[in-house]
Amino acid sequence: MEYTKEELVYVWLDSFLGLEYKHKVKLYECFLRSSSMDVAIDNAKEYVLSEIGENAYTTIKGSLNKKYLDFIVDTLNRKGIRAVTYISKDYPETLKNIPHPPFVLYVKGDAKLLSANIFAIVGSRKSLPISLSIAENYAKTLAKAGFVLATGIAEGVDSAVLKAAISSGGRAISVIAGGFDNVYPTSNCELLEKVIEKGVAISEYPPEVRPKPYHFPIRNRIISALSKGALIVSGAKKSGTLYTAEYAEEYGKDLFVIPYSVGIASGAGCNDLIKRGAMLTDTPQDILDFYDITVKEEKRILSPLEKSILDTLKNGQKHVEKICAELSMRTFDITPALSMLELGGFVVKNGNTYASTGNYSEE
Repeated sequence: MEYTKEELVYVWLDSFLGLEYKHKVKLYECFLRSSSMDVAIDNAKEYVLSEIGENAYTTIKGSLNKKYLDFIVDTLNRKGIRAVTYISKDYPETLKNIPHPPFVLYVKGDAKLLSANIFAIVGSRKSLPISLSIAENYAKTLAKAGFVLATGIAEGVDSAVLKAAISSGGRAISVIAGGFDNVYPTSNCELLEKVIEKGVAISEYPPEVRPKPYHFPIRNRIISALSKGALIVSGAKKSGTLYTAEYAEEYGKDLFVIPYSVGIASGAGCNDLIKRGAMLTDTPQDILDFYDITVKEEKRILSPLEKSILDTLKNGQKHVEKICAELSMRTFDITPALSMLELGGFVVKNGNTYASTGNYSEE
């Protein structure tokens, strides 16, 4: 991978993990005004000594050699990572418009997707089964409508979105909180590889960086900034997911939220967002209508359980306990399927009683 001299300065500065963002910016400006990096560091000596310290000056000056820079670039190349700097052509314009945009994006996959038609779907790691089903439904619909879906790499909603996007032939962007050598959770490393194959994964940290707790909420600003809109599927009142919503509001993005019944802790944060003015959505069509997108409808293929539920409703509406009794199943076993049938317009709900709409046919 070839880099310009200016891009290499960004990569070089970003390799100093203890160097604050504001100092990197100041030093880069100094390098732009100088005839060479040696001259630049000499011109910046007073600033570095007074603002950063003598040890930092010694380290930075000592690294001004081709051997060190070659080591950084060779390491990235060997790991299949491309450094997309703030001045690189593939750096997304949407990130340039936020405070403290990433100095460098470390990329695996198709970097061009970072400037595509992106929509974010996020939610809590600890989500109800129905929330995961909803996330999958929205992800498949929006991916088929042409959106590139952005999310994290956590268990729960993130994983559901990525899997649904990939399985439906769509593209996805996964923004990770640490470097590529330290993907968290490790259980999702295989999933991340599939995302890279079909889409792109990015981090604002060099590969050796281990994710720290504060990296996760900071990471969410990138998800929001890249996207034209965001869907919050689930989130408690103090969920980290709400950071994505806050950044979306701050950046003027379209914010959609799934509503929850009273007393469901994992959805309390969602209801608060709706109270504050976020758009309530209970079907993917809401988002498609908002963006005036028309998608050719495909016949919905029901699961065996969904078909069995509809069979029980052929002779009229029934209480959920009656449906369970006829299917010899427990309530929590069929609740996700009932909710998906309701979202798909195949059943209507009145309290705990369900009735078929007659919208499904085997033909």
